[in-house]
Amino acid sequence: MNILFIIDPLETLHLETDTTFIIMAEAKRRGYGVWTATLKDLFLKHHVPFCKAEKFSGAQTREWQLANFQIIFMRKDPPFSIDYIAATSMLSLVDPKKTFILNHPAALRNFNEKLGILQFPDLIPPSIVSKRYEDFIAFLKKHKKIVLKPLEGFAGEEIIILEQGDKNRNALLEMLTRKETRYLMAQRYLPAVRLGDKRVLILNGKILGQQNRVAHPSDHRSNISAGGSSHRTRLTTKERRICETVAKTLLAQGIYFAGIDLIGGFVTEINVTSPTGLVKINEHEKAHLEKKVLDFLEKKSQ
Repeated sequence: MNILFIIDPLETLHLETDTTFIIMAEAKRRGYGVWTATLKDLFLKHHVPFCKAEKFSGAQTREWQLANFQIIFMRKDPPFSIDYIAATSMLSLVDPKKTFILNHPAALRNFNEKLGILQFPDLIPPSIVSKRYEDFIAFLKKHKKIVLKPLEGFAGEEIIILEQGDKNRNALLEMLTRKETRYLMAQRYLPAVRLGDKRVLILNGKILGQQNRVAHPSDHRSNISAGGSSHRTRLTTKERRICETVAKTLLAQGIYFAGIDLIGGFVTEINVTSPTGLVKINEHEKAHLEKKVLDFLEKKSQ
């Protein structure tokens, strides 16, 4: 069996903590042909999608028709761009009866990692999406302390906490909205974030594992890439019920592998492009959850 992983350049990955890397390593251990490609390696000949792929842990490079892979695992990190949309459109031309693509290309196009939570209005903190200063100013006046997030951001980039009375308010809104030309999401600040931000990995509609990410004392962001630390955790009954509800909806949309972020019992983001955390969860639980991912892929490719 041949598996293609569409990723960022391999040299940019932090291999010691990278979820994609340990899944690729497990696939290779099982004797599969493991290949990698970046977005620039995807192309069409007429209506047929191809890629130039490199053998994992090898020097071999060759041109493949995407239909010749039994599995394609889309693991390109955000930002969500026109190139990403074009790549998912190419993937949509692959016959799903011959090739299982994780996650479904149409779902990746349609499910923005910030806006996707709006499908679950009862499970999220008060939120707005706008470009207009006046909307954010009114939202800030109501909630006193808010979190601002660009819709295309990832790994904690450009996430800002804004409090009522901050003299930087106007400058921050000008910068983040690029003078009212870019959409932002604003959410009510959740004080429970001081206790951590739980990342729950979902596989095929079920909870795979979880970790609690705690911000460094010098930062408000709990993302590991922003200096946060990872800790073993358990889900409350309420959190488990929330994740099961979200996972069921995601599965119906063709999203098999995802990361749900929880703060204080609220869903704050849902990562569907390249959810991470498998290595840290393995460390906390003395597990090898990448084996469950490969078991699932094997069943889907039969």
